[in-house]
Order: sequence, then structure tokens, then C-alpha cells
Amino acid sequence: MSDALRALLAAEAERAGFDALGVAAIPREWAAARRLDDFLAAGRHGDMDWLETTAERRRHPQAMWADALSAVMLGVSYAPDYDPLAVLAEPTRAAVSCYAKGKDYHDILKPRLKQVARAFAAASGAQVKVFVDTAPLMEKPLAALAGLGWQGRHTNLVARRGGSWLFLGAILTDAVIAADAPAEDACGSCRACLDICPTRAFPAPYQLDARRCIS
Repeated sequence: MSDALRALLAAEAERAGFDALGVAAIPREWAAARRLDDFLAAGRHGDMDWLETTAERRRHPQAMWADALSAVMLGVSYAPDYDPLAVLAEPTRAAVSCYAKGKDYHDILKPRLKQVARAFAAASGAQVKVFVDTAPLMEKPLAALAGLGWQGRHTNLVARRGGSWLFLGAILTDAVIAADAPAEDACGSCRACLDICPTRAFPAPYQLDARRCIS
């Protein structure tokens, strides 16, 4: 893909209000599929039965769309302008997750994704499909592959700028786009996310047991 089209992607993403952009080549095989199988086999998905019923399509992006060759991954920050941990000092006060306090992010991101996808399709002639957590697409591993961040010990994406405060969306395309370098795991010896979890929902680093999670 030409530099001009890559520049167009960046410009359209900024115009649509995205804070992060990266591109991944769709891999033939990836470790995310094995991690999904292990997660389901251990029953750690709890009562989220849809994860099991959609597993075949979820394992690989091309199971969703066979012609997909590249994934344009986009993120919008929802970082609060206050300390979200301050509420922990008031044990009698209810705590609501930051992502649940505003409008439904699916409704916000999808029109923005379509805006970027339409501009790219018009300029390139490529086919595109947009996803925002409403289809069995593993967005976090794709975002890590696209260089937006890495999956931390808590299994969420961690960006060097902005931490884990990103809503993710994806544009799959049959165009071959120059890919960004995958992000390297920078957790080091830090395990703060594991130690602060009130229900000990992580049986091991990089593993989540949803049956213990109160989110």
C-alpha cells in the first residue's frame, strides 16, 4: 500500500477522534487461538457461553472473513480526569467502572470506524469490514500485533501512552498494508494489577478466571 494511503488512514483516524492507530498483517497462525482453547477447556469463561459457541469463528480473523489480509486497529481513550482508585478509601460507597459511566462505546466507535473505513475504501478500492466488540473477533491480540500495546499480566491491552484506557475497534480489509511492529511486553517484574485484584481472578500471570471476576 502506498505511503499516501497510509497517510490517509492516519489523517482520517485523527479526524474521527481516534487516539491510537496501528496495522497488523493477518497471521496464518497465532498464539491467541491456543490461549483461547486453553481458556475454554479450563472452564474459565464461566457463564459466558457465547465464547464457547463462537469459538470456531473467534480463533482466527479469517474465520470471520476469509479474504481479510490486514487489520487496521484503532483505539479511543476513556481515561478519567480523576483518580478512579480514590473510591476504594470509602468502603461504603458503591464503585462503578469508568467504562460504564458514559455512553455505550459501541454506539460511539462504530460510526467513527465506518467513517475511516469508507474513506480508505474509496481511496484504495479495497473491501472493508468494521468490528467493535460485536462479533467474535479477538481485538486485543490484534491490537498488540498492530503495535498499539501489549497484553499485560491482567490480559488487558497496555499502551505505553494511556495504559489500559483504550476502547478498541477494528477494520479488516483485503488490502495488503505495511504492518507496524508488534508491541513488546514491558511489564517486567511488575505485578500490581494482579496484587490489587480483590477476588484474585488471575490464577497465574496472563490468565484470567472469569468465574472469579466481578467486572
